[in-house]
Amino acid sequence: MPKLHASWTHGNALAVESPENLNRVGHQGWGADMSVKAGKSSWFHIALPTPVIVDDVRTKLTKVFLLFNGEGGQIREVHVYDGSSKVQEFKQLFLTGEHRLALDGANTFNLATPHTVVWGIGITFSFTASIGFDSQIPPSRFILAAAGGDFIA
Repeated sequence: MPKLHASWTHGNALAVESPENLNRVGHQGWGADMSVKAGKSSWFHIALPTPVIVDDVRTKLTKVFLLFNGEGGQIREVHVYDGSSKVQEFKQLFLTGEHRLALDGANTFNLATPHTVVWGIGITFSFTASIGFDSQIPPSRFILAAAGGDFIA
């Protein structure tokens, strides 16, 4: 019977790819707190502590998680990497709202097939801030509290 292993990292480990597209890059005790400029996007990256081998068995990644709150914008894509190799893309997403407090359909990304881990897992995602055409919109705010993954061995 496979053994389940969960690995998580705090949101403060978040790295920003395009800081020029942000109004604010912040880190608090409760996570990363970002504001993307209206109509702009940025990719964000977070590395997971990765149990590559457990009890002499190479692990397999089955799903990843992003505990987030997105206001005034949306997560549009999530990519999962093992080292420099892309494992899977989740595209055409329009994820917004509060998803920090429990696992749900907006913050859980199930891989199509379990991925045998070789190096280390990273999660990359894009957040696009809304733009107001006919009216003012509030500034975007993206908070990442934690990211995680489920592994089997």
